[in-house]
Amino acid sequence: MDNKKRLKYYLFKEKGKITLGVLLCLLYVVCQISQPFLLGRALDAVAINDQNIYLTYLIICLVLTIVGAIFYYFFEITIGYVSQNIIRDMRKDIYLKMNSVSIKEFDTRTHGDLLQLEIRDIENVANGIFAVFKTLFQGIFTIILTIVMMLVANWILALGVIILSPLSVIVSYFVSSFNHRHFKKQAELQSQINSISLEAIGNLELLQSLNYEEESLNKFKEVDKKLKKEGRVAQFSASWVNPSTRLVNNTIYVIIGVAGIIMLAFDMKLAAIFAVMTIGRLSSFLSYTTQYTRPFNDISNVVSEYEVAKSSFERVNNFLNMDNDIDEGKEEINNIDSIKLENVYFSYNPKYPLIENFSLDIKKGNKVAIVGPTGAGKTTLINIIMRFYEPNDGDIKINNISFKDIKKSSLRKSVGMVLQDTWIFHGTILDNVKYTKIDATKEEVIEACKKAHADGFINALPNGYDTYVDGKEGLSEGQKQMIAIARVMLRNPNLVILDEATSNIDTRSEMLITKAFDSMMKEKTSIVIAHRLSTIKSADTIIVMKDGHIIETGNHNDLMKAKGFYYKLYSSQFE
Repeated sequence: MDNKKRLKYYLFKEKGKITLGVLLCLLYVVCQISQPFLLGRALDAVAINDQNIYLTYLIICLVLTIVGAIFYYFFEITIGYVSQNIIRDMRKDIYLKMNSVSIKEFDTRTHGDLLQLEIRDIENVANGIFAVFKTLFQGIFTIILTIVMMLVANWILALGVIILSPLSVIVSYFVSSFNHRHFKKQAELQSQINSISLEAIGNLELLQSLNYEEESLNKFKEVDKKLKKEGRVAQFSASWVNPSTRLVNNTIYVIIGVAGIIMLAFDMKLAAIFAVMTIGRLSSFLSYTTQYTRPFNDISNVVSEYEVAKSSFERVNNFLNMDNDIDEGKEEINNIDSIKLENVYFSYNPKYPLIENFSLDIKKGNKVAIVGPTGAGKTTLINIIMRFYEPNDGDIKINNISFKDIKKSSLRKSVGMVLQDTWIFHGTILDNVKYTKIDATKEEVIEACKKAHADGFINALPNGYDTYVDGKEGLSEGQKQMIAIARVMLRNPNLVILDEATSNIDTRSEMLITKAFDSMMKEKTSIVIAHRLSTIKSADTIIVMKDGHIIETGNHNDLMKAKGFYYKLYSSQFE
């Protein structure tokens, strides 16, 4: 969707509340617009010394003031509900999109940019919707009804106001047309600031250990300086809108006031025939002139909020327009009996090939280890098998079915992964382990943790399995890894993928967990990526990769006897 269609999509969902808000706003404006007319009549009644009519008009004005305030109160509440409901739906759509796009798309965006979308941009849109909606509804009704009342009071002066008023709109549009690009650039720089801040917060220990604080601060200052410059230009240009429209509107007010006084003072015969003028009518007309021009001033007051909201909404819409990770497969698989890669080609950048003409045959029950230097393509190979990335060419067959014909969800539910980078959510230990099997009982969780040798340290925590932890506090890196391993133990999948799964665990725990994995992976297929080659000696097949190609294949003993690249890698760890 383009920006307009996306906005209409959200507005249509709230059409009931918007209709109610429009009605309440109309009633409020009617109450407001009626008062100058009644006060003008009261003033004319004073001129002829008719106190009864004078008091009647004053009482009616007082009642309309109270009733109008009530209508306006409920109008603001309704518009507030509308804006918050739209933002709720928008925030939900952004989160759903984050879970729908491919991993490849996330690799092109920073965490700060995503945080800007989910929080700051959403808040900007919410503020913009509330301010603009309130101003727009009230302004439209005020302009229409004041035109009607001015025509009733004195149609000659009314025509003068109508003819001169477009000057205010032209000036406002001309000044605000320069603002948008600055507010858009401001939002982009804000996302960069978020990225730098998140990077510094997430790696604070590393920054301090490298004495990199000053360089990091300078980097922050450089972007912050640009943000200040763009923000200053945006606000400066936006600040011209309101004074410009006020100048035009005040000039119109003076011109109409002088013309009315002339008509009243000189008792113009022609004017008297076509448009009767009295002191009360002139007073009412001048009030209507002020009310007529006020919406233009109000609109100019929210120009900056509108521009910020518009820029943020464009960023949100661009993100929502990203292609989803489309799953065209229709085949369901329950067990993974075999995995076969046939002449697979893959590269993150077409200029730099990574995996070329890669073939691999993994049968059920095999323990396959993949080793090689950094950048050889080991983790990339796992990402391709899991379909986080699609190969540029070649085919991957699961149970002799092409990967394109298999539902991604069906494939992934049959796989358990333990990666080098751990992930712990805010919640209890029990909840964290149950992420792979939501309906698991506590007994099942405890059993999985025992197999992962995590039960000991969990019971030592203040509240055991009910202890709250998060990604930063409560657990060491090794303990987080054990929790990740326990998740796989609980899921008990057909295919187990371990990518440096024991990298953060001490040697003794590593030996125990390796035995637990061996027990769990009996009659299951497993793929293990490891730099500690001592942990994959028992693998049925060891695949040695270099520069995206398989250069050696065999078990540990055969590869050691061959004294090739694997032999050198293994020997270098024990020299």
